[in-house]
Formats: sequence, structure tokens, C-alpha cells
Amino acid sequence: MRLKLKNNEIQEIIKGEIIEFPKYSTQLMNLANQNSQGTRPKVVGQLSDLIQEFDGNKIEDWEN
Repeated sequence: MRLKLKNNEIQEIIKGEIIEFPKYSTQLMNLANQNSQGTRPKVVGQLSDLIQEFDGNKIEDWEN
């Protein structure tokens, strides 16, 4: 069984909580992450591989 989401469901999930950071803090975090290469697939895994391993059928299962 495939997990199917409607566009409005995806938009609700993506919205999340809006957080206000102090001025220039986001640029600093982006620079630090770029230098550490913290979002590379070898560090966090390849999302397409994780999706193939998923055997649930609800978005709550995926989030867990």
C-alpha cells in the first residue's frame, strides 16, 4: 500500500512552527552547517533510500 497525501495535507505538514531568530543568526547557522557539511547524504542518509524502507501507510508512521 502506498502513502498518499493531498496537497493541502502536505502544506499543513510543511508549515510547522514559525520561529523568529535574532538578526544574522540564520546566516551564521547556514555558514556553520556549510563548513561542517552536516546535510550531506553520507551524514544524514539519502532520503530516497529511507522512503524505500518505509512500510507504513500513515504520515504519523513516517514521522515516528
